[in-house]
Amino acid sequence: MKKRQDPLTAFSRYHQDSNRADWTNIWVFCLTISFQIGIFSGAFVNPSWATTNETSSHQIKILEIPLQTGSIPRTLTFPLYEQGSIQYFSAGLGKEERRLTYPPFSLKLIFVQGERAFLAGVSVHLAKEDGTTILKIPGKEVEGPWLFINMPTGTYIVSGIDSNGTTIEKTISVQTDKPIVVHFRWP
Repeated sequence: MKKRQDPLTAFSRYHQDSNRADWTNIWVFCLTISFQIGIFSGAFVNPSWATTNETSSHQIKILEIPLQTGSIPRTLTFPLYEQGSIQYFSAGLGKEERRLTYPPFSLKLIFVQGERAFLAGVSVHLAKEDGTTILKIPGKEVEGPWLFINMPTGTYIVSGIDSNGTTIEKTISVQTDKPIVVHFRWP
């Protein structure tokens, strides 16, 4: 009759004898079970690599931009916001986002700090030449260093405020048929 091993010894021996593929299968199985438990209990298990995104009252829908063929995922998604009749979204994080082809919004703002570091979380204030505010974008809606804004033709005063409260102000002329790119650089 074969002597029964205690579970700890059996686990240790299995660990020594198994290959990496077996551990990968165990990890995938545990992740799958966690995900299913989250779905069936009505709550999603939020792994450490996923961030929750609180929606803004300005968000109207999700903008989907297709990636190159054969890529997984096949699209990247961005929150699309709207205030009045002006739509905007933020992007530019990582190489994948910088290689995409975006909708031809009339104004693209690029936020940089120092020589090369991109900057996110910048609050933006747009006003007409007479000072009338037409758009206030909170920093939480600017998740990347690029901000695309679909502005009507006109001249605007654009202010960018970084997380330290430092403001850069520029006067910009926008034409709907000719997109313009403007850089905001903080020291």
